[in-house]
Amino acid sequence: MSQSISVRVPATSANLGCLFDTGAIAVGLYLKLSASLRTDTQISISVRGLHSERISTGEDNLAARVLQSQLGEWGISSGFDLEIENEIPIGAGLGSSAAAIVGALALATGITGRAQDDEEIVSRATRIEGHPDNVAAAWLGGFTVAMQDGERVLLRNCPVPRGIKLVVVVPDYALSTEKARAVLPQQYSRADAIHNLQRAVFIAAQFFSGRADFSQALFDDRLHQPYRASLMPGLSEVLAFHHPDLIGICLSGAGPSVLAFARGYTDALGRGICRIFAANGIQAKAYAFEPDNFGAKGRMPES
Repeated sequence: MSQSISVRVPATSANLGCLFDTGAIAVGLYLKLSASLRTDTQISISVRGLHSERISTGEDNLAARVLQSQLGEWGISSGFDLEIENEIPIGAGLGSSAAAIVGALALATGITGRAQDDEEIVSRATRIEGHPDNVAAAWLGGFTVAMQDGERVLLRNCPVPRGIKLVVVVPDYALSTEKARAVLPQQYSRADAIHNLQRAVFIAAQFFSGRADFSQALFDDRLHQPYRASLMPGLSEVLAFHHPDLIGICLSGAGPSVLAFARGYTDALGRGICRIFAANGIQAKAYAFEPDNFGAKGRMPES
C-alpha cells in the first residue's frame, strides 16, 4: 500500500451539441491531486490555483469526501493530507466536479494498489456524479461515449483525430448544472429526437474512424441548447457564429462555457466569440487547447 500518490485529471466538455448525456471530450486543462496517508484520522486540505477561493478546505470538499469514503469502504480508516492544484474553471461546464471525483477514486486505487477495470471506476464515479459522460472522458481521455445499464456503465473511447484543436470560451459567471437542467422539458417530439440521434451517431462515427470532417451542421442540437439559451445571454448568436477555421461549436456541458472545434489555433476565432458575448453584456476569455488523449488513467501513478 502506497503512503503517498499524485494524479492529474483533465477537464472535460460533455454533450458536444447532439450527444446530450452521452458523449464527452477531454481537454488539456488539469486538476492535480496529491494525497499522503497520516498516522491519525485527521484530514487536512490545501488548495492553490484557479478559483481556489471556491474550493472548500473543510469536510464538504468533494475530492476529500470521495477519497475518505472509498478508503473506508476498503477498510482504511487513516486520515490523509490532500493537496489540490487546480486549472479548471469552477461552474463553467468543464467538468470540475467530474475531475475531483475521478481524481479521488484514482488516488484511492493508487494508495491501496487495488485492481479496478475501467468499467468499475467509471461506474463508481457515475453513481457519485449522476451521469457518465464527463467522468468517462476524465478517466479515459480522448473522445468518449458512455451508457448506463442499471448500476453498470458501458463505455468506449478513441483518440481525438490529429488536426482538431479546441477553443474554449469561458464567460465571467458560473452556472450550476442543476439550474441548467431545470429548464429542460420533460418530453421531446419524435422529429427532434431523430434530428439529434442522426447527428450524434454521425459525430461518433467520425471520431472513431479517425476523421475530422466536421461541419457546424453536425452540432445543431434540439434537446438542450435552445432551452439553456434563456439562461445565457448571447448563446444563440454564438452558436450561429461562422469563421473559416471553425468546424463545429457547441455549449460545453451545461454551460456557460462554449467549445469550438477548429482547424488550427486562431486568435480571431476566440475573439469573435468573445465579441458576441460582450455585445450581450457578458465578458469572456478565450483559450486554445490540445485535446487530452490520455486521461487520468494514462497518467497513473505519479508518485
